[in-house]
Amino acid sequence: MRGWRSNRFLAQACLRGGGAAAYPSRMTAPSSAAAMSETTLPDEPLALSAPLARAFAATLCHVDPRHGGSCAWYHGLWQYLRLFDFVTTPRDHAAFYRAALLEPLRAGARRVLISGTADYALPACLLWLYRSAGVPVEMTVLDICRTPLRLCEWFADRIDTPIATVAQDILEYRPVEAFDIICTHAFLGRFQPAERAALIARWHSLLRPGGRVVTVNRIRPDAPETVRFTAEQSARFVERIRQAAQRAEPPLDLSADTLVAMAQAYVAAKRTVPLRSTDELVAMFEGAGFRIEQLAVGAVEARTLRAPAGPTMSGGAQYARIVAVRT
Repeated sequence: MRGWRSNRFLAQACLRGGGAAAYPSRMTAPSSAAAMSETTLPDEPLALSAPLARAFAATLCHVDPRHGGSCAWYHGLWQYLRLFDFVTTPRDHAAFYRAALLEPLRAGARRVLISGTADYALPACLLWLYRSAGVPVEMTVLDICRTPLRLCEWFADRIDTPIATVAQDILEYRPVEAFDIICTHAFLGRFQPAERAALIARWHSLLRPGGRVVTVNRIRPDAPETVRFTAEQSARFVERIRQAAQRAEPPLDLSADTLVAMAQAYVAAKRTVPLRSTDELVAMFEGAGFRIEQLAVGAVEARTLRAPAGPTMSGGAQYARIVAVRT
């Protein structure tokens, strides 16, 4: 089995001029007593996959038939943002996923659906969790866009682990067999408030009785109806991207000017529909036939002092962590 290269090691190699050193030929799990956290998770091969994501996005990204635009502005840049440690990802909530899933997976929960993903971050987190527990998993990753699915396939092949991918709108997905667990990360903000009830009802229909939704979503109590970059945040974001690209030694696979152009497209297009309270979450899940097993809110601190402010950026944001059981 090929091991996982280290995100931070590769980032340092890329950004500071280090060479590509050897890495373990096998992925080793922590002891069963070890808590799953950012420090115990194997880091990810972002320096290798960011160029792939940009290339995939140019040809694979979903085109919205309503306006003809695609999500290439998002998927093409996202892994570079992760490489620079600018954004919050499932890795920031790895300990929560472990605590929520360890008992169910030991009790036989094998069929897992990942409902929406930006790249392979959440699949990697859950695959590591199952492997560290020594139990098999049947994982399906679903997204409307082929780009993150192709990245998941690339990653799964790299660690010799089979996964299934489905390019489909979650609201239209009708599998033959129900799932034990559905996991998401910051997914509800992709949907308008009127659509969220249908999404959570779909999750309910996809789970077996007693199955769980395990998810994390940012809470923005005082946000406007749509969250976007302000003019000041946009300027600072683009400048931080320029600085990160210029610091790269040896250079990245693209020029600083190209990365800046991608950043400008990102801040112009990025929109999030906020969740304002945990009461809103509870009402939606209970209204769809779920029982709330766990609900907690906590902050995620910035990964780096160089992280810019704005939607999806790391630093001080409050996130709700939810486990909801289908009744």
